[in-house]
Amino acid sequence: MQGSLALARQSSYTERMNTPHPGNTIPATPGPRRRTGGRSARIQATVFEATIQLLQEQGYEAWSFASIGERTGVHETTLYRRWKTKEQLVIDAVASQVAQDIPIPDTGALRSDLIQLLQSLRTFLESAVGQALIQTGIAAGNVPAISILSKDYWQRRSTLLRPLFERAIARGELSAQTDIPLLFEMLIGVLYVRLFLLREPLDETLPERIVDLALSGVYIGKPTR
Repeated sequence: MQGSLALARQSSYTERMNTPHPGNTIPATPGPRRRTGGRSARIQATVFEATIQLLQEQGYEAWSFASIGERTGVHETTLYRRWKTKEQLVIDAVASQVAQDIPIPDTGALRSDLIQLLQSLRTFLESAVGQALIQTGIAAGNVPAISILSKDYWQRRSTLLRPLFERAIARGELSAQTDIPLLFEMLIGVLYVRLFLLREPLDETLPERIVDLALSGVYIGKPTR
């Protein structure tokens, strides 16, 4: 699911909640500042946490707005108003979890950035949460809404990752002609093959070995078509 998994963003409802609305205002006397986020942010965090927990416990097919409402005390109409669909809430919760567990590094060097990124992904994929989200992606693989939202999430996650590679280009570590999406897919693809196809554990040295192989190359001589 890192195909479904890799991408983090704020939910669209948060943007709407934080957008000021025009209207008549009365000059106010100085007072304490409102805390950023407030109740809306707390509701989002609570709902996202419950969503991930229920996906682990029940799986995607058994998960529902009703079960989220029972666990969090947030009314179903509030959930529908903010996320519209079950699929949208799942994608937003996953995006939030990925952003938390797989931050985008900035170590000052491409090699160490990539190793740190893959180490975070390796740890995530082997965690209970990561396993549950992968199974969710498999279970929901034939749900058109999930497929569309997953592709959108992957594009946004890729956009967030792009500065990592652009910094490397600016430092002279990477060619400006590099196919960045293909390079990233190659780097993470090994982890998925080992874990989900071969059913092998991901040892701690694997991210470093992947990065060194990708950056050094293996072909001797001039490639032929």
